[in-house]
Order: sequence, then structure tokens, then C-alpha cells
Amino acid sequence: MTDDTRAPEPSRETDSGAGAADSVGGAVHHDRQAASPDAQSEPAMDLHPTDDGARIQGVVVQTRADVGDKSEDRIADVLRQRFADIGLELGDDRIRALAAEVAGA
Repeated sequence: MTDDTRAPEPSRETDSGAGAADSVGGAVHHDRQAASPDAQSEPAMDLHPTDDGARIQGVVVQTRADVGDKSEDRIADVLRQRFADIGLELGDDRIRALAAEVAGA
């Protein structure tokens, strides 16, 4: 084995890398200054309101991708759970209609 293919030897020097207090979610933050007023401090999705129709269609599209090949009962259960998760209350008739739409696609 040549020297070029071997892993480097550990250093005896102190580590000058970022400490645990400088790391948030794996990202290193060197400055502790407050963000400027025009800096994005929330997820982009939270900045733009979405109407209920668009939210319903988003859930339907995702449910179709995830469980579209399951029974209508299973699809309806998933839809109920997902709508509850996002805080939308839909009647059982609407859930069943959306489940049929997902299953028929």
C-alpha cells in the first residue's frame, strides 16, 4: 500500500473546529447575531397562506402516491388522518368521495 492510499494519522493538536454550541441541526453557526428584519426566519411554506381547496388537493395527490392502490376504506382512513393532521375537518361523505377519486385514478 502506498502512502497516498492510507488514511491520515490522527493529529495531536487541539481541535479548533466548531463546538456543539455552534451547531444547530448539523449546520454550523459562527455568529450569534439576530437576523436582519428582511431575512427569512420561517419555512417558506409558512409565509404564503394556502386556501383549503389547495390543501385538500395536496393531500389527495400525496395520498394517491402513497396508498392509491389500496382499498377505498384504507384510502379514506389515510385521508381522515391527514386532514386531521393539518387541521381540516371534512365530512364523511366528502372523505368517501375523495377516497373514490383516489382509488379510481
